[in-house]
Amino acid sequence: MRAAGRFAARARWIDGLALALLLVCTVVLNWPALASKDSLPGSGPESDLWVTSWGNAAYLKQAVALTHSIPLWNPHTMSGRPFAGDPLAAIFYPPMELVHLLTLRDFFLLVMMAHMVLAGFGAYALARRGVGLGPGAALLTAVAFMWSPRFVGHYGAGHLTMIMAAAWLPWVALGLVLAIRENAIWTAPAGFAFGLAILAGHPQVAFYHVLMIGGLTLGGIVWAAARERTRRDRLLAALRVVGIAAATGVIGALIGAALIVPALQFTGVSLRQSGLGIQDRLPFTWVFQYLTMVPTPTSPHGGPSQELTFAPGIGVLLLAPLSFFRRRWLALGLFAAVLACLIIAVGARTPVLPLLAARLPGFGYFRAPARVWFLAEVALTIMAGLGFEVLLSGRPALRVLQVAMIALLAANLWQLDQPLLNINPSGPGHEPLAIEQAAVKFAGGQQVYGVQRNVRQAITSQLGLDLADGQDPLQIASYADFMRLAGGYKFDGYALAIPPFEVYDKGWPTSQQAQPDAYLLGLLNVGVVLSRHQLYDTDLVQVDRVDGTFVYRNRAVLPRAFLVSADLGRTISGLDVAHFATLGISGAVVPDARAGTSSVAVNPSGELAVTVNASENAFLVVGNPWYPGWQAKVDGHPATLVKVGGVIEGVAVPAGNHMVEIVYRPIAVWLGLTLCLLGLLVTAGWTAWFAHRSRRGRALLS
Repeated sequence: MRAAGRFAARARWIDGLALALLLVCTVVLNWPALASKDSLPGSGPESDLWVTSWGNAAYLKQAVALTHSIPLWNPHTMSGRPFAGDPLAAIFYPPMELVHLLTLRDFFLLVMMAHMVLAGFGAYALARRGVGLGPGAALLTAVAFMWSPRFVGHYGAGHLTMIMAAAWLPWVALGLVLAIRENAIWTAPAGFAFGLAILAGHPQVAFYHVLMIGGLTLGGIVWAAARERTRRDRLLAALRVVGIAAATGVIGALIGAALIVPALQFTGVSLRQSGLGIQDRLPFTWVFQYLTMVPTPTSPHGGPSQELTFAPGIGVLLLAPLSFFRRRWLALGLFAAVLACLIIAVGARTPVLPLLAARLPGFGYFRAPARVWFLAEVALTIMAGLGFEVLLSGRPALRVLQVAMIALLAANLWQLDQPLLNINPSGPGHEPLAIEQAAVKFAGGQQVYGVQRNVRQAITSQLGLDLADGQDPLQIASYADFMRLAGGYKFDGYALAIPPFEVYDKGWPTSQQAQPDAYLLGLLNVGVVLSRHQLYDTDLVQVDRVDGTFVYRNRAVLPRAFLVSADLGRTISGLDVAHFATLGISGAVVPDARAGTSSVAVNPSGELAVTVNASENAFLVVGNPWYPGWQAKVDGHPATLVKVGGVIEGVAVPAGNHMVEIVYRPIAVWLGLTLCLLGLLVTAGWTAWFAHRSRRGRALLS
């Protein structure tokens, strides 16, 4: 017993040393950012961290400081959009709450590094505890996963939600493997980790968690059935595995419901619901070419590009085939997973993914199918760990070679990762530019529209600016339809922004010299229009030119809320976007002095309090995008909020003096949070029940 105790203590010491080395690896890779007071990985003009994540975090931090509650609506982009339903905001993911304690730069650096550590620790635990590898092989597996160019590529592109979700992959796999192999009590941790991966805010990577759970379930069924002798026992063993996997999925979905439910509602009324298709067609030759290198600016296909980053490291490629000499069936299953990921990653290059997209939900909902390579990295690194043991484990004399091989792999990955990190000063991403200061000067509380998205949304909450344009994968479809008319550009299908920006096709609106319509923008309370080319609408009056950008005041701007006659209100409530735009262009939808007067106050979350003095029964037109969850109250009593022209809001108002409130009370958010709480209770109950059963079993045996 003493010898066993000494062995266990030595194993814990070695594991602790390995985890400490993973911490050192994280610090070393991020050292240029740590050594500077302002630098961040994933920084740069095209970085998602600058474009979306910074603005979301800044708004969350500011809104909580002002209102002492988590904001559910973001009024600063696209004339307002659901914040709780936006996966990129990830407002219910627990680490996001650190934003209230730190500066934004420190928050992002801490969260990014913490998830790199989480990925490394998870890969080590999966290799060590789940697969049964030795410390050296597990350390190599962990370094290979956390420093993989796929992970670091998205890390360096500022894909914050993606790396947060991907860091949970090995933890979900570990919990499921232990639940199948040892004790169902591990189902709860697996489901909990899956739920956190969902809340982390990247639906595509969450879907890849589902694929991984499915693959492990198939492997678990084969493993469990092979251990039984009778058909009945094999069936029961298979059903047990299926039950564990289903429980993992249910627990994860319940915990993740705080995001799933409002995000599904948002997706259902967004362009993404019908406008996204499988377009990527990566040649297999590209994949094989980039198994040993990462794209660079001099590569034939451009770069560096995280979407073309497949290299797992030379050491992983050399060691992985040796896994067949160690544990043949496990290696075969892992290799099958890599091949499946390869087929999905090339997109429409084979008929497989289009067929899956047509027959099964989930496969056609996302861009860039090459991101499934996260799963391939998990499988490849485990195979490399198995191959490492074939060569070097069990031979004390070869410990120096173990260290040397891990060091060589780390050196190779270091070389591959350097062009992907994008460690730059964060200041230029959020320090106001001259044109943005000019927009604040002339806006006076009204909305701003940039023909080329001339104001960065990262600084909107900082400057108190509300934009009619913006960038996010989810946009309200009716609003996007209206903005095509108001913005004066042509574009059909799915795009990442309003107005869409040029990425692949020279025919995108940024190349069209778009001419916005002042009256239509005025319906959205747009008082300032910015453009790098000259505009010719006579109601757009140039008031300045800053750094090559024209600044126009919109003489056709309308108040955020205004009264029209009851008859006109009934007419526009029944119109679609196109007919409403035709009426708006004619100047027919404007405040009616005969109907009365109104004054508007807007709170930081975009909710309105409108004081109305109606001379007769009238109709209040509100320039917010229509979206489920918005409600109207007249003098504190519920009133019917209707969709006006298929795009904005309105409410009938009786004659007299009234207080009209337009508030956002989304049932989907509260339902999601209730289900999340239920998921946490199920997790605790499942753990307590199986812990009790285990204690009872041990008591009976003793």
